Amino acid sequence: MPSSVPGDSGGSKAAHSPSGATGSRIGTYLSPRTWLLPLFVLLLLGGTGSALYIGGLGSPSGHLEHVPVALVNRDGGTDAGGTQEDFGQDLAGTLKENSDKTDDFDMRPLSWDEAQAQLRSGQVYAAVVLEEDFSADAVGLVSSSLTDTEATRPHITFYTNPLASPLGSQLAADAIVPALDEASRNLGEQLEDSAEQARAVAQERQGAELTEAGVPEGVQSQLAPQLNGTSAAVLSDPIEITERPFEKPQEGSALGMGAFFYSVLLMVVGISGSVALHFLLDSRLGVLPIELGPRFRRGPLLRPARWATFLLKWGIVLVAGLPTAGLMMWIASAVGMPIPHGGWFFFSTWLCLATVSAVTFGLITLFGSAGMILSMIYIVFMGLPAATGVVPLEMLPGFFKFIARGEPLYQMTIANKAILYFDAQAGAGLQAGLIGMGVIILVFVVAALVAGVVYDRLLGTRAADLELDNRAARH
Repeated sequence: MPSSVPGDSGGSKAAHSPSGATGSRIGTYLSPRTWLLPLFVLLLLGGTGSALYIGGLGSPSGHLEHVPVALVNRDGGTDAGGTQEDFGQDLAGTLKENSDKTDDFDMRPLSWDEAQAQLRSGQVYAAVVLEEDFSADAVGLVSSSLTDTEATRPHITFYTNPLASPLGSQLAADAIVPALDEASRNLGEQLEDSAEQARAVAQERQGAELTEAGVPEGVQSQLAPQLNGTSAAVLSDPIEITERPFEKPQEGSALGMGAFFYSVLLMVVGISGSVALHFLLDSRLGVLPIELGPRFRRGPLLRPARWATFLLKWGIVLVAGLPTAGLMMWIASAVGMPIPHGGWFFFSTWLCLATVSAVTFGLITLFGSAGMILSMIYIVFMGLPAATGVVPLEMLPGFFKFIARGEPLYQMTIANKAILYFDAQAGAGLQAGLIGMGVIILVFVVAALVAGVVYDRLLGTRAADLELDNRAARH
């Protein structure tokens, strides 16, 4: 006869019978607690991601606010029959006055040297340059319209800055070039009035001379100065506007988006590597089992302190991030990405990985497994729109302007952009990006260490009750 087990009752035996175990499994599979939480997670990620990503990037032209554009007046004015004409100054003043009426653009009156410096450091997305002899060319159009002499149209060059932001430069052009066209028509009205006055004066003077010479009035009208169709068309829209990039992006820079794409790659590597390392280390520490192909195992139960586990995981990334940064740079260069200032770029690449891993491990330490979901929301869904890699900060909804400087991807992007495109200038974003990443690291490392110590004191070290739970499950 089978021996009995002390303390077991018939009900207990029934509960552990095969049929009872099967019923328990089916009940677990069908329980709302089994499928409601995964459903909630998917809904949370899908809804939050759509709201943040599409909402942040969907309408940049509707959120223009203080978009920086340089305004350069190189015109020195000209003498027009004893009267000083300064059409360039008048036009620049009108553009500045109109921009000040709204918050859309920050039109900055600068010298040409100052404008070039800000274009080269990515501080402005475009530049409106009224070229030299603007007034002289405008006055020349009036005189040439009444004679057979040749004249040059007054010229404005609109420089875009695709290295600062391809989309930002294009949206600035879409808004400002029509304003320049309107300014050309307004100037045309002035020139047409001047031409008509000059024609009337010339006709009166010529008429007096011809009358004195005995020329009939009918012949005088034929000899009087006239505006032909071509001259009238040029006068009605006199300004020649040329749009061109200030500096063309190099081959391999993804039309100026390469720094952003590389930063996104670092973000993906940082998050996915941190999550993978989290599971691998927890398995080695005996906290969680891990499944690798057909193998399902867990290391010896070490009961590590939470703060020590955080430092171990992040420390591994800090060390492993050095060869990883070198490998990523080497491959990027091998496939055609131009990389100036290799030392700065190596340090920035490594610091980006360190920042993303500190945030990911910090959130996992603070919130457990839910920290992985929060990492996706904070680093990815909130970070991508605020990164300014696609849409500039000045063209984002207010929420993303507010959170941008607290987002790792924003700091990563401006630092990498400064290195790759703006000669590693501190003022172009390098200094701000490196300091920003350092502050984010400090915040999450301190928060993780403090929370780890508090959790351990209040709740015990990680997996302290896991062995008891396993024994209870076996019985």
